[in-house]
Amino acid sequence: MKIGITADCSSGLEYAPFEHNIRITRTAIHFENETLIDGIDITADEFYQRLEATDFIPTTSAPTWSEIEKHVEAYKELGCTDVIHFPISFNLSSYGLNWQNIAKEMFEGINFHVFDTRTACIMEGYQAYYAEILAKKNYDVEGIFAECAKLRDATKAYFVVDDLRYLVKNGRLTMVAGLIGTLAKIKPILEINPEGKIVPFEKIRTHRRAIERMIELSLESCKDAKNVIYIVQHANRYEGAEEIAKIIKEKAQNALRVEISVITPTVGAHIGSGLLGIARIITDDLKEKI
Repeated sequence: MKIGITADCSSGLEYAPFEHNIRITRTAIHFENETLIDGIDITADEFYQRLEATDFIPTTSAPTWSEIEKHVEAYKELGCTDVIHFPISFNLSSYGLNWQNIAKEMFEGINFHVFDTRTACIMEGYQAYYAEILAKKNYDVEGIFAECAKLRDATKAYFVVDDLRYLVKNGRLTMVAGLIGTLAKIKPILEINPEGKIVPFEKIRTHRRAIERMIELSLESCKDAKNVIYIVQHANRYEGAEEIAKIIKEKAQNALRVEISVITPTVGAHIGSGLLGIARIITDDLKEKI
């Protein structure tokens, strides 16, 4: 058995702080009268500069079937018997579930599998990265799914956005929750819940307090763990991310490492510029190191 790994470009793998050979499927970003391919036509820095210069809220199109077919066929030529795809959470985009439902009928001579990451951004990327590590150690598909499920369950993420309009407009956050935040000038802390949905976690009055509270929540959520990867995420707020990373390094005695990750344009189109977030991955129960 030889297994290839793919993920979509919402995974942040192009900006990952680790080396990998995962094949990435592309998302189209519709920006006013232009269609741009994430990672080919536009980078994260270019995207956020453009976003802050306009009031237009872009939309995205999921990777096409021909995109994944191209990568699957390439793995087939390399002698792979199976390919596992890691998409953004099924509850944030249905394309991964759709691919899962038709996969068995679409390919001959190779098995195609889809793993519901129930997350996005670099947390999604870490699942694909772990799968690649496991595949190199000759784990089978069932073993990779079991270990990646452990990693998924050991991951938690909180974040604070500057403008809830993006999440509301694109259906990632309910209209009621969005209006509450907008009208009351609240800076809510959001989380990706165990089902892979973006939901309000706690309402905070000021951005500064929301960031402080997000740090508290992140550290509290894994205080009994021995080995934790902390990832500070940002959308065009690198200096703010650096400040958060510095605080975590000072306070977290269980940190394996503290990383900074930029949000890709694919996800940025749905959350806007200015996001700051913290993800943590507890690695205590994983069979292999990441």
